[in-house]
Amino acid sequence: MGQERAGLDAAERRARSQAACARLLDLPELADLTGRTVAGYVALGARGELDPAPALAAIAARGGRVAYPRVAAPASPLVFHLAEAAELVSGRFGLSEPAPHAPELAASALDAVLVPGVAFDAGGRRLGLGGGFYDRTFAQAPRPPLIGLCYDLQVVPDCPAGPGDVPVDLVVTESRVLRREPSR
Repeated sequence: MGQERAGLDAAERRARSQAACARLLDLPELADLTGRTVAGYVALGARGELDPAPALAAIAARGGRVAYPRVAAPASPLVFHLAEAAELVSGRFGLSEPAPHAPELAASALDAVLVPGVAFDAGGRRLGLGGGFYDRTFAQAPRPPLIGLCYDLQVVPDCPAGPGDVPVDLVVTESRVLRREPSR
């Protein structure tokens, strides 16, 4: 899956990212952003990840606040900080993340979270990079809506998931939105 994603040329990745970001911004969950906080991430360009930067810029322009995750320690939950993309620094694992002194927010204070992944399915199951950071961070309820953002080619019929894996509520691609059925 990672090879397929990375195999898209730069123009194709940019076009698909723009389309997925437009679809994301049309979600009812992001209709009124004034004073609300959305957590994003910086795409790993070398791995061909879908780039949420256009959506994050639009969220800020619409009155929303943007937070980014920071890996504080290998086995701990993510820490979220308000920051602008230009303020991000190189952190653990080569990720662009906020500096530790940036204003910190509790994960429970977020109104929505964009979640990257290698693969997703319609049930909200997600295959990440194996660190379990999003799962540890959002294992406890209540939690904000988790929105998987990926290329359509990353949606598979059945994504492997274990008992500690936290599903996303929606998956947004350049061509569709998949909503997970609520648990009964």
